[in-house]
Amino acid sequence: MKTTNTYRWAILGLGTFCILAYGVIFQSIPPLIGILVEVFNVSYARAGALMGLFILPAIFLSIPGGMLTDRFGPRNVGLASLLSMTLGTAIVALGGSYWIIAFGRLVAGIGACVLLVVAPKIVASWFYDREIGLAMGIFNISMPLGTILSLNFMGTIAFRFNWQTSIWVSFAVGAATFCLFLVLYRSKSTDGEVKSAPAGLLAAAKKAGASAWLVGLSWGLFNAGLISFFTYAPDYFISRGESIVGAGLLASYPMWGSIVLAPIVGLLIDRMGHKWVFVSIGCGGTALFLYLIPEFNQHAAIFSISIGVFVAVLTPAIFSLPAELLPESVMGFGFGILGTGMGIGTSVGPFIVGSLRDATGDYLWSFAAMAIFPAIGIIPMLILKMKKQRGQQK
Repeated sequence: MKTTNTYRWAILGLGTFCILAYGVIFQSIPPLIGILVEVFNVSYARAGALMGLFILPAIFLSIPGGMLTDRFGPRNVGLASLLSMTLGTAIVALGGSYWIIAFGRLVAGIGACVLLVVAPKIVASWFYDREIGLAMGIFNISMPLGTILSLNFMGTIAFRFNWQTSIWVSFAVGAATFCLFLVLYRSKSTDGEVKSAPAGLLAAAKKAGASAWLVGLSWGLFNAGLISFFTYAPDYFISRGESIVGAGLLASYPMWGSIVLAPIVGLLIDRMGHKWVFVSIGCGGTALFLYLIPEFNQHAAIFSISIGVFVAVLTPAIFSLPAELLPESVMGFGFGILGTGMGIGTSVGPFIVGSLRDATGDYLWSFAAMAIFPAIGIIPMLILKMKKQRGQQK
């Protein structure tokens, strides 16, 4: 038993490193966009579409990926997802044309969207009902850290060598993660137990219940606002007189908060419970400061840093909720719902916000829309709270 208790920290490290690799590979393109535009003679829109191609599979494959994880176990599905993500990255590095690179990003994205289900599932399985808040707080350091590493180093590597070298570095991170998963992953229970998972979509949805969908809805709305900020904030800050470097720094501040605060918030969640409160506070605080940025632009740095605080409040709670609400046999399905919500929010939010920018010629209404998305995300949490209260009264 003592060995099992100790090994869960190795599993937490493995899951965290998986999402770190995801972040490095996902964000390896933005520092290279100018180079890709020049080398392949494509527009900035087409170069930027390489990001959309990576996240697009999440809309359609997150729930099937979660069901496969529940049915066949995280080991098999996790290795397949890492292989796809790494293979797709190799295709990008070898790409001699835009369309080959686009194909590689799509292949990598297929594996990545399933990995986003597998990694939190294995952490939640080992920390089920025990220090889950702390575990998810540590786990949620990975994506911001991977993003920061890519944004700060991939461009420098490409400048000193070439753009392919940057992609090969991200490939190496993915390959190392595959090897670590192969060696380190261990199921807490026997792999045969996963066969008790529901075989069909309707059966899994029925067993999961409505609560998981409410969590996914909040997560999708939150991402619609936050990813819209990351998409358009650099251009907004440049339009207000910031340098390219300064604008990028201002836009990146929300990522830094999670690295410092997420584990602390995780400890608070374990002590206090009421995860829906943390999600609601995260949505509300993010909405407030998104709205304030264009109203009081001189304080944009403080507001951007403040957004990071509320991101750190929300994310450990969101990823802890499936372990609280769902039996382990459909926990992968629950994380699949989170992935689907994120994919839809990430796709729809920036489109609406960008359309408002095009229609009005100003970012005022765009930031209002960014704020409205997470503000609405509070509503599913209030419904979840009412559902839990009704369940306790019965």
